[in-house]
Amino acid sequence: MIWMLIAALALGLLLIAVISADQSKKPKKRNGKRRYANRIGSVDKEFVQTRWVAIEGMASGGGSLRDAVSEADKLVDYVLKQSGVPGETMGERLKSGGDRFSDINAIWRAHKLRNALAHEAKFDLVPSMAREAIADFRQGLKDLGAL
Repeated sequence: MIWMLIAALALGLLLIAVISADQSKKPKKRNGKRRYANRIGSVDKEFVQTRWVAIEGMASGGGSLRDAVSEADKLVDYVLKQSGVPGETMGERLKSGGDRFSDINAIWRAHKLRNALAHEAKFDLVPSMAREAIADFRQGLKDLGAL
């Protein structure tokens, strides 16, 4: 149990380090407006795919469904940031880049579930809800060209 917590913490720190390392990239301006690529550009697809395999491992019994939902949410946000989608928060990035997703409402539902898990101490997670959110995040990553 403790090794799982240590592994989750290490993976989280790795993700934070990767995200922080590339914060200085800004979307290019065109015709006075900021533009960003419609698909994943400067994102390390191998990193995303490796992280996704770990997330699916968490979801399939090797860890916590709560952790899997949280990590999947972070990974989608990472891809949005690295793709140059503007916004200070993931919510703002989803509003700015919503047209990139085949089902933006599914991504919003999954993100709201992650927020409930993170901010509501007594939130009762139904496993089917978590699995649906993870599937929605997977589709979102496919829509972004990261998987």
